[in-house]
Amino acid sequence: MERIQRRWWTHRYARALADGELSSPVGVAVALVRPSVDCPDPMCEDGVTLHSGDACRTCEQRSADRRHGRKPQDQDKAPAPQWWECEGPGCTAAGKGSRPDDGLCWQCQSRAEAAEARSATAALATEAEAAGEAERLRQAIRWTRMLEDAYTEHAQRTQTAQERTEAERRAAADAAQVRLLRQQLLREHPELAAYAQDET
Repeated sequence: MERIQRRWWTHRYARALADGELSSPVGVAVALVRPSVDCPDPMCEDGVTLHSGDACRTCEQRSADRRHGRKPQDQDKAPAPQWWECEGPGCTAAGKGSRPDDGLCWQCQSRAEAAEARSATAALATEAEAAGEAERLRQAIRWTRMLEDAYTEHAQRTQTAQERTEAERRAAADAAQVRLLRQQLLREHPELAAYAQDET
């Protein structure tokens, strides 16, 4: 209500009504209640700060800038955000504002993260497979060594038995040869028979 009363008198709508010059009642009603459009301060209304009732400093500064030929919008205007293109392979997306450190749009970032996760999973699977293969190889080596040891022991036992049999055969052959030589010697020299009996 205070806004309407102030604008009714400040903007000379009351005088225009009295002089019969108020041509658009609807336009006046809108002008009485609309917010200030010239000042960027949301608390300013017609050059007055609503919560304090003091003159708006922003409006005063803008008025001084206009008197000196400066454009207030040049001071208030922030630098426009820049467009950038995604650096992902085969990607044509573009973004506005600050460029990401990796230069990728969010879709390419998601794809890169998914590919990295798949690569890590594959590496773990490969490592597990390599560990399993190494264990199978160690098991095969152990079995091979056990078989080799068994074969070696069997060969040693077989060789010992063969050597014993061969030694016994040679001893029997030697004893038979000795008997033959003794018999031949006694046939050729009967006088040695007494000595041969003593030796036996």
